[in-house]
Amino acid sequence: MFLSSTALWNTLMVSMLTVVHSQSDNPDTSSETGDKDPLWCQKQIGDIKLFEVFPGLGWDNLRNKEASQVVKYTFNKCKITDDGGYLIPDNVFTVPLKMSRVDSFAQIIDSWFNTSSLTSRTINVNAGLSFGVSSISGKFSREMEQMKAKQIENRASTVRVLLRHNRYEVKLQPHSTLSAQFKTSVHSLASRLELNQTEMAFYEAQLIVRDFGTHVLTSVTAGAALVKDDYIKRAYIASQSNQKTKILASASASFFGIFKFDSSYSQSTENSVDKSYSNSTTYSSITSLGGPLIFSSDMKIDQWAQAVDTNLVPMDRTGEPLHSVITPRRFPELPPAMVTEVAEYVRRAILIYYDMNVIPGCTVQGSREFSSFANFDDGSCTTTPTNTTFGGVYQTCTVSGRYLHTSPCSGMSHVNPKTGGHSCPQGYTGVNIYQGSKLGRQESSRTCRRCGFLRLSRCCKTNYYQARAYYKTYWCAALGPVHPHSGYRFGGVYTSTSVNLVTGNKGCPTNFKTQRLLADLTICLSDDFDLSTPFSIPFAGFFSCQRGNPLVLENKDPEPSNWPSRCPEGFSQHLATNIMGCAVHYCAESGALSGPTLPPVKRPPFMLKPTLPMESAETFDMYDMKIQTWMMGQEARNQLNETKIEAKTDAIVDEQDQNNSGPKIQSAALTLISMVCILLPALKYLNFDLTA
Repeated sequence: MFLSSTALWNTLMVSMLTVVHSQSDNPDTSSETGDKDPLWCQKQIGDIKLFEVFPGLGWDNLRNKEASQVVKYTFNKCKITDDGGYLIPDNVFTVPLKMSRVDSFAQIIDSWFNTSSLTSRTINVNAGLSFGVSSISGKFSREMEQMKAKQIENRASTVRVLLRHNRYEVKLQPHSTLSAQFKTSVHSLASRLELNQTEMAFYEAQLIVRDFGTHVLTSVTAGAALVKDDYIKRAYIASQSNQKTKILASASASFFGIFKFDSSYSQSTENSVDKSYSNSTTYSSITSLGGPLIFSSDMKIDQWAQAVDTNLVPMDRTGEPLHSVITPRRFPELPPAMVTEVAEYVRRAILIYYDMNVIPGCTVQGSREFSSFANFDDGSCTTTPTNTTFGGVYQTCTVSGRYLHTSPCSGMSHVNPKTGGHSCPQGYTGVNIYQGSKLGRQESSRTCRRCGFLRLSRCCKTNYYQARAYYKTYWCAALGPVHPHSGYRFGGVYTSTSVNLVTGNKGCPTNFKTQRLLADLTICLSDDFDLSTPFSIPFAGFFSCQRGNPLVLENKDPEPSNWPSRCPEGFSQHLATNIMGCAVHYCAESGALSGPTLPPVKRPPFMLKPTLPMESAETFDMYDMKIQTWMMGQEARNQLNETKIEAKTDAIVDEQDQNNSGPKIQSAALTLISMVCILLPALKYLNFDLTA
């Protein structure tokens, strides 16, 4: 039997994934793995509560939301907390916070941009990521979005009063075993890299971030809190700048007046709420995080604190970037170099997730350039934009390889509507912002003929076709004087996975037309300057990892190598799309992107599912019934011509579907190869009988 290295690798992948999936369908059960569950421990040691605040989960650090389980939990040791109060997993330990103090404080939050999460402050601040945009951590959480919306809507600052009682720190043991689901995802990504399926590897890395988040939780602080947020008019806060103590006293009095705690707890309850404070309050919200479910009107602070243990919730979280758990120690079945490469792909997927959600702009409320969408201050509050002109876009495409019916350039070649061709209007220069490739669909044609001794056999030949499209994307820049109405108005961009910041949906403003670019980008253009102007935004070019922006330079240098990868003064960069790790940005006037609703978080994957490449374009195979062996390619042809044996040929198609790929488990390789050598001839023989 003769099999290519790729075919053998695919066979190994299918076999290993079958084993992995059979285990992951019933994770952590006694019958499948021998591991004990919480119910077993509760039967052994009596009635004891299960501690429900665990580290080891995945964590989406943009949304402050728990993701799928990264670490495996077992209860073989029936561990309990040091105070005997709770049952905890084997790979977790707790540190009781033996303090009777209940923290209470009040603060003024002038801007949502400078606040921190109530329950995830540590992991947001110490994200463990080495790129600057990590400062947007937590900015898409429900808590943060509500504060931002209310501050902008009511032109208000937030006065927060908080009562908090922390009870435990729950920590994860180092080198804990990973969950079967997470390991399966890592194995699948490793197989893509081994098969040199780079685009699919990028895609699966983004799926890992989608499913398991950006981080893994290593420590959680458990407790409870009561929070009251008052939204006070900024004008009132400014008028009382020398009397902030008075503002905080009024907020505290309001808080303890609502909850009616014992007045002896704090002198602030003796103060009355200032009338001007009440009149300046535009909105108030009260949040209960854990603690007693039943609240009596005469409850005292110590009674509330004693009841906290009845309902513990996370009060703070600590974690590490998700790729940090992908190590050779945790994946000994994979080559160390492969593990390192997989971790790097996941790291890049996390970076892309952050990049896709950075919205630069002016974050200072009250500034003329203020953008309600911005979550990253780019220093554009004090700059003045200059007028620019936009001459349209176009894209060329060429084919490499053979295709049968469908050209891979279908839907990839786009003319500039302004010229009707792959060109720019007079006075504009085409700027090649990006060039890339896209693999076309697999196609095949099959021909058969009689062959062999007395032409009793049937020989078939299958030709496979798969071409690749190479495309170049251009935008038209005015590097010299042009007529002001010779170009287009710009109405934003969107993709299949992200909305247009101008409209808030996957569409263009009124009186704008769509123009496709790259593999999955739509640009909104209009040359109706009268009707489209109210819906357009000032535009100042594109730039990418491959090409800078010529509009940044005052002298409009025609040499591309001198173009900086940034926007002109007064403009903020916004991510249009990310192609295989290459970011493509567009420049819009600072403050132009604002609206009544905030843009939603963009979730991975940020690319369409790639087409898998074929191993070869043409196959010719023959089965020798006498020796029960399949022969491939030229050897099959030679054997047929020399011996004239009865033959039957058919194509072996390597199905490289993503669900049939997984890790190259070194320790099981010899066993699997033996299975392949035994089973494949039998399968081929059955196929011969069925088609004879």
